[in-house]
Amino acid sequence: MIPNNLIDLYLLTKNYEDAYRAWALDATGTVDYPEKPNSEELRLAYQSLENYKSVSDAIIYSSATFKPLFGAKADSTLQATFKVVKNPNVVVSDNDIKTSVIAAINQYFDIANWDFGETFYFSELAAYLHVQLVPKISSIIIVPANQTEVFGSLMQVNANINEIITSCATVNDVAIISAITAAQINTTGIVTTV
Repeated sequence: MIPNNLIDLYLLTKNYEDAYRAWALDATGTVDYPEKPNSEELRLAYQSLENYKSVSDAIIYSSATFKPLFGAKADSTLQATFKVVKNPNVVVSDNDIKTSVIAAINQYFDIANWDFGETFYFSELAAYLHVQLVPKISSIIIVPANQTEVFGSLMQVNANINEIITSCATVNDVAIISAITAAQINTTGIVTTV
């Protein structure tokens, strides 16, 4: 019997998610890029799902795809620098700020907080970072690393239906600045949304 209904099923396995996170957050370059499980591996691992489909259905098993943002492992159009203004009334080192920013970003992009095809909004991340990093920081902005893009280009990033957005930012992607000025943000070019 030829199936009448094709069901596209996107799956994210724990093993692949763990391996991908290890690669994305590796600053040493020693962790290899993980291979996604193929359709046959997923079909075998989740074959019990076949019991829930009707005779005229066919399930197509596909692995989730991550869409990395910010760090060197992201596409060049999605790389960015987080520019942070420290609170002048709090004594804290630049390294402590950088480490705290990355730790908070990693918490924000925890897989439990994201779904397939969900859109990233920097305003939501900025609000989260301000809450998490009080009283250490006064302000935080994101500036595209790509010189052809301007401030505002990464305020919204869309994901495809099979993608989950994640961060691969490291402390190298955080800069401490004294104030937000035109010199600190790229103001010449075209604002793009991805």
